[in-house]
Amino acid sequence: MRRFILLSLICLFMLTSCESRGVSSYEEGISSDAAPSPYGEEAGAAAGTELKDGTLSVDIRLEGGSGKAYIKSPVTVKVSGGDMKAVLVWNSKNYDYMIVDGVRYDNETPGEESSFTVPVKSIDEPMNIIADTTAMSTPHEIEYVIYWEKDDVPAEEDDGFDAAGAVFDDVNIPGLAKTGEVELKYAKMFKISLYGDTKLISICGGGNYLLPASAADIPKDLPGNVTVLEKTPQNVYLASTSAMDLVRAAGALDNISMCSTDAAGWYVDEAKNALNSGDLVYIGKYRAPDYETLISRGCDLAIENTMIYHEPAVKEKIEELGIPVMVEMSSYEPHPLGRLEWIRLYGVLFGKQEAADAYYDEQRIKTEAVMDKPSTGRSVAFFHVTAAGTVNVRRPGDYISRMIDLSGGEYIIKAGSDNAALMSSMNMQMEDFYLQAKDADVLIYNSTIGGEIGSLSELLGKNELFADFKAVKNREVYCTSRNFFQQTTGMAQFMNDLNNVLTGSGEKTIYLNRLE
Repeated sequence: MRRFILLSLICLFMLTSCESRGVSSYEEGISSDAAPSPYGEEAGAAAGTELKDGTLSVDIRLEGGSGKAYIKSPVTVKVSGGDMKAVLVWNSKNYDYMIVDGVRYDNETPGEESSFTVPVKSIDEPMNIIADTTAMSTPHEIEYVIYWEKDDVPAEEDDGFDAAGAVFDDVNIPGLAKTGEVELKYAKMFKISLYGDTKLISICGGGNYLLPASAADIPKDLPGNVTVLEKTPQNVYLASTSAMDLVRAAGALDNISMCSTDAAGWYVDEAKNALNSGDLVYIGKYRAPDYETLISRGCDLAIENTMIYHEPAVKEKIEELGIPVMVEMSSYEPHPLGRLEWIRLYGVLFGKQEAADAYYDEQRIKTEAVMDKPSTGRSVAFFHVTAAGTVNVRRPGDYISRMIDLSGGEYIIKAGSDNAALMSSMNMQMEDFYLQAKDADVLIYNSTIGGEIGSLSELLGKNELFADFKAVKNREVYCTSRNFFQQTTGMAQFMNDLNNVLTGSGEKTIYLNRLE
């Protein structure tokens, strides 16, 4: 009976969610069970397929701006007579008009979240837009790019969450005396408090999780900001790709039974193998998990990244089903070794503390050995060229730029914005990137979003201005391997690769491929 009630609630929630967006699977006489994928007959197929009249619900990813404002996803796309129009709803009231293909479209909902209905040429190609915001002292037109998401979404999560404003909750646990804390070397975004053998994991901006030594150690009248995990989680839903490698290295991969990335999207071999064998099950993207599977597989914890804050209804629904949700913040650590130290949190969470601590100490020592090497004084730019032709770079102070500096280099990009804490990357016009990076000693092309490039000619094909760059002339251009961002534990190796490149040691690199 309990399961029947829960499944009924799920159906009601999904129906209500669709109605609240004004979206059905397909409208205008098209039945939901016959509805094709918006990308063709198979998921992930080319989106150039002719679409039937109706209404689609399509996931998007937005690039541009500070990241604080965003277009809500999924987006409603209406198809009629071969023409497509998208309803773009911002999370802000401050956008008064948008420009698409040179045509201005005014806000349709003044005083509410800004909404625009604009034409769409194709959901197979990125869409360039300009949006005017009145949030600042004077109106500003900001360029954005909409990407219609497919299965090859980037492995790195970067959602613009304001980590600078995140704080630890005040926690007072009645009946338990605090006996100490786990000493952390670099991590700042979590802490582990000790109450004898009972532990409390606290995440900055992400909640508190009590791990009692036994049922008898669960206090009465716990504050509402503390979630009790009565036993070691055994059937975890993991929606944070960067956490998988840390869980693997801690020896707890068997505790993960569901994930939000399919086999084609994984660069952690053990995760890919587990999916292929059925030990790990893909249950849909983080914004649309299969709730029935969460129930049927006995999910006892969901681990999300901060992108879930853009989909609060999903988080609330998972919690309504009695499943605790942990939001991990490792990508917001100010030091690269702080990000790696999250393996110690997973060690405590899954009862693998000794193995996790040993692994971290081994990698920390290797990384600190690279950090102790003298500076080379050589400058580096880390970037990729977007489909719209802009250049996406890491912000100064981001963990990638910090690794470059700590490996003996100097990250050459200095310009940021007042919202620099909000996102780890930003877009620049090619002309601006040229002015800052043309004299960089080394260029590193980020393969995560645009894919790997194998030659200098491919780079020049993206923009002929690269021919004038010092690093191109000197053949000092590298591309990261696609597995780099998911293999979080490879930090020591990546920094060693960086140092080898900067010193010209000639040693073989693992994560950096030289372009010829």
